[in-house]
Amino acid sequence: DLARTYSFSLFCAYPMQGFGRGAYEAEFTEICKQHSRVVPAESYAALTSPDERLRAITLLQQKANSLEAEIVERKVAEKALRLSEIRYRRLFEAARDGVLILDPETRKILDANPFMEDLLGYPREELIGKELFEIGLLKDMSANQAMLRELQVKNCIRYEESLETTMGKPQEIEVVANLYDEGEKSIIQCNIRDITERKEIERRKDDFISIASHELKTPITSLKGFTQVLQRRLKKYADQEALRFLTIMDIQLNKLTNLINELLDISKMQQGKLDYREEYFDLDALIQEVVENLQAGTSTHQLLIEGRTAVQAFGDRDRIGQVLINLLTNAIKYSSEADMVLVCASKDEENAVVSVQDFGIGIAAAHHKQIFERFYQVTAPEEKTYSGLGMGLYICTEIIKRHQGRIWVESSKDHGSTFNFTLPLQMYHARASGNSSGTFPLKRGRAT
Repeated sequence: DLARTYSFSLFCAYPMQGFGRGAYEAEFTEICKQHSRVVPAESYAALTSPDERLRAITLLQQKANSLEAEIVERKVAEKALRLSEIRYRRLFEAARDGVLILDPETRKILDANPFMEDLLGYPREELIGKELFEIGLLKDMSANQAMLRELQVKNCIRYEESLETTMGKPQEIEVVANLYDEGEKSIIQCNIRDITERKEIERRKDDFISIASHELKTPITSLKGFTQVLQRRLKKYADQEALRFLTIMDIQLNKLTNLINELLDISKMQQGKLDYREEYFDLDALIQEVVENLQAGTSTHQLLIEGRTAVQAFGDRDRIGQVLINLLTNAIKYSSEADMVLVCASKDEENAVVSVQDFGIGIAAAHHKQIFERFYQVTAPEEKTYSGLGMGLYICTEIIKRHQGRIWVESSKDHGSTFNFTLPLQMYHARASGNSSGTFPLKRGRAT
């Protein structure tokens, strides 16, 4: 009997006149329509010889087997998808970070995990349908818009901010937002971490650095004063050996003084208390002055200036000078096998541009961003021979940011480095024209 020998898919496609065609024709025709891979029975009505029917039956059996295999595969995929959804839901519910799912178009919350409820003090039902600013996130609407624009470009952003819970408790949080495609729609997933404790530890560390630096500065200043007095007295007795020792002491005291000053600067930057003066100054003259002073103290490198900015800058002359000193000192330090450092000055339509180029060991691309972070040091073996705590470039970055400029490096391993910074010309034009809606006064507030 054909029905017991072959699968149902084959059976429904077999010529129906042998199985009571009239009684079941409508049902079988509908089944064949639903299963597009099964050829309707009418196609086989003309097959009269046993060989033709056997070939048709064999072909249909192959199609039926293929269809059954596809069904099995689909069931396996559906089961895997269900398991994946269960795992995701478990992770979502058990995560020790807050998770928010947002609609990119309406910017409203679609879902929130239990940790988010604990963090903010809102029950999940009250979070759903709200926008971020309604729960204390991104209250600044312009910042909100800027973040969303950046997210659309980069697909991932990270930022820190402060908020208050429903009980008025202050919280410091870190937000990582990702833009994902979910079928035909997109979603924003925000992972939110409570960093209040970490920020408090950082504040205590900064306070300690500030106190320790102040306490160290007084005895160091006294030691330097006594060293200079001894140098003057010993010159009368022409004690060259003692003078040499005192000169070494003076050099080391200068290094220690610079280190303490950098620690104090970082501490003030973190607290938003670093003072900046506003004044006009000749940027080219400042470059010339810094280069001449450093050239007088080094015999290993020739410091060359190329080009001019022809800019009367407005800002803190001493702080911009500090940036130049840091960049040039690093260029000399990290190019011990070379004998030249090049300072290039220029301007374009928007910026004055200053570059410091060395011909030393270079910096691998993997470190180009991190070297501007506080206390970051490249850990390559050849770098360990150079002293430093990773503060100079961080200080440079904060100073240039305060002047609304940009600082970056162009470098590759073993091919030297070029550190560049810009100072926007609109700052000077706005100030010179008396336009109070320009970019001044200097940007203030806590460094981030």
